[in-house]
Amino acid sequence: MKRKKQKKRIILLAVFLMIAVAWGMRVYWLNQKYPDVERKTYALQEEAELGKDIIDYDEMDGYFVTVESSQIYEYADFLAEYGLNDFMESYPPERIYLLKVRLRNTNNTETGVNFRDWYIQSNALHEDLNLDLYYEINQIDFYAVSLRENSEKEFLLPYNLREDFFYPSEWENLEDYEMWLTVTWYPTKKMLLLK
Repeated sequence: MKRKKQKKRIILLAVFLMIAVAWGMRVYWLNQKYPDVERKTYALQEEAELGKDIIDYDEMDGYFVTVESSQIYEYADFLAEYGLNDFMESYPPERIYLLKVRLRNTNNTETGVNFRDWYIQSNALHEDLNLDLYYEINQIDFYAVSLRENSEKEFLLPYNLREDFFYPSEWENLEDYEMWLTVTWYPTKKMLLLK
């Protein structure tokens, strides 16, 4: 009886190991066969055509974006500079990465751009748009915009920077830390350098 239980355990373990190995081989095969996304980076103040590339299923053909400038602020300094001394957040970040972005539409009459889908990233992390501050400093109540044909507009995009997400050495030298604004995902991931 003891041998039967032991034999049953060995068989179950062997079956489990075979399934795990088969699953691992399948994951490896898929990763080798699936095409990687092409990445294209743009320098600060270089214009990027959004074109037929998508982010969150939306095509933004006819739109162009440029990061005109970027600056890192201590949170309290940012509020003071923009006259938001009475502004309150439940979980404020330690710093804000403020981007001045120029959006241009040449001929799109169907769609717009959703700033909520854009994020800043490095090789190790990504940070989201601070929507509350975005509404306050741009004086608008929406994060998806659609421009008229042959028009352009500048927007201020404040991104949270939280100390918990960085190594101490990175946090102390954020001005030298390489980050990008990611504006499309597929088939080409377009990333605009922030410095």
